[in-house]
Amino acid sequence: MIKTYKSYLLYFLMLVYISGSIGFVVNPPFFSPFTPYTLLLTCFVFLIHSPVAVKKFIFAFFSVAFLGFIIEVIGVKTGLIFGKYSYGNGLGIKFLEVPLIISINWAMLIFAGITTVSRIFANKITVLIVASLLVTGIDLLIEQVAPKLDFWQFEGGLPGLHNYLGWIGVAFFISYFFYPTIIKGNRTVSLIILILQIIFFTSLFIFI
Repeated sequence: MIKTYKSYLLYFLMLVYISGSIGFVVNPPFFSPFTPYTLLLTCFVFLIHSPVAVKKFIFAFFSVAFLGFIIEVIGVKTGLIFGKYSYGNGLGIKFLEVPLIISINWAMLIFAGITTVSRIFANKITVLIVASLLVTGIDLLIEQVAPKLDFWQFEGGLPGLHNYLGWIGVAFFISYFFYPTIIKGNRTVSLIILILQIIFFTSLFIFI
């Protein structure tokens, strides 16, 4: 029964992303406010398919999210890590000028990226490097539409190279010590969520 419930939620999430991709193209102002709730739903679906009964997994997930939030705050306040940027209102409630949902979404992407890449490579360092590049690539994709959706805006337009180098470094080091726990995640669901986000933001990049 629980397994069926989880499967239905995953199918519902797919439907949300498909309808959202179409909706953003047809009527962006209407669908944009639903973005933080969609990301929250995505995180919920990811976690219920993960080994949540293992306390280490939950601790690792929210530790990465918390560390990511702290780094974002430092980044917004100083401009030293990713460049000078500021968040808009498209990602919902903010604390210390950083949307609360952003760190949770990045934690999910980092976990999903590492879990997915670990299907291909066995070496820890290789997995972390490739996963960091993958997550940063998704960030690069989102950057192309972020200003249009009022997610965030870099001073002078698009970010510089050190923004992406910063994200590669952050994704690598922030997950290094949690690696043994992260790779216990659900590989299939992790891959599906990565594909959904890539397809969604690619469609927005092309059509809006």
